[in-house]
Amino acid sequence: MPLIQRFQVLVERLFFKGKSSKASEALSYIIVNLFLMIVVFDLLLNTVVYNWTGSLYSSGFHLNTALDNAIPFSPAWAIFYLYLFFWALEATMVFFAFIYYRQGYALAWALVLINLAADLVYLVFPVTTDIYRAQIAAHPIVGSKFADAIYAYYRSDPSYDCFPSLHAAFAVLCFYAWFRFLRVKRNALTIAAAAVALVIAVGTVLSTLFVKQHYIADELAGIALGWAGGKLCYDRLGGRAGKRA
Repeated sequence: MPLIQRFQVLVERLFFKGKSSKASEALSYIIVNLFLMIVVFDLLLNTVVYNWTGSLYSSGFHLNTALDNAIPFSPAWAIFYLYLFFWALEATMVFFAFIYYRQGYALAWALVLINLAADLVYLVFPVTTDIYRAQIAAHPIVGSKFADAIYAYYRSDPSYDCFPSLHAAFAVLCFYAWFRFLRVKRNALTIAAAAVALVIAVGTVLSTLFVKQHYIADELAGIALGWAGGKLCYDRLGGRAGKRA
């Protein structure tokens, strides 16, 4: 019996007098989704472990190419990097965790798997964009709120967790979640949601290069990781139905 079904049996014994229903199914999935998304993914892997791996090194590898070096620092791309990306990720997580919760279960495991895989790479292969940060710090842009926001992000974010890019991986995963959702519910609204997710994913990938947080190689690895992780979890865990009762 799959783990989620075993947990549902426990929930039904505790709260539903052992009876199975759409409500017991929904509650079981929602509890597991929130645990995976908030505790395992957000708090443990994306905060504690991510910050720990980023603090292990004081130097790292540089994957810059001539094209990377030619890309200018453009703080306005913070719109995607700092704002639209996080909004899209949180909105996608909330929607699928609570409403189409079976899709949310696949999404939750994809978030965990992708972040775990990235953290393991960071542990042994520290890639840094400190060469760009040094150049930017030497010639700061004054009077730009976007530049100030990027500088503040530099101070809070370790520079040794670059390959693969989690911004790229999670942005691609968000689009993949909506792309797969079109198989469940295809109408003008869900098509629009998938289109918005695609625009934000493309903008996020580009933004990481223009705010000099990543190399092109980081983005290619992040895109591959996001798509592969999403496909693996959705194919194995289903996620074809499951609207809250």
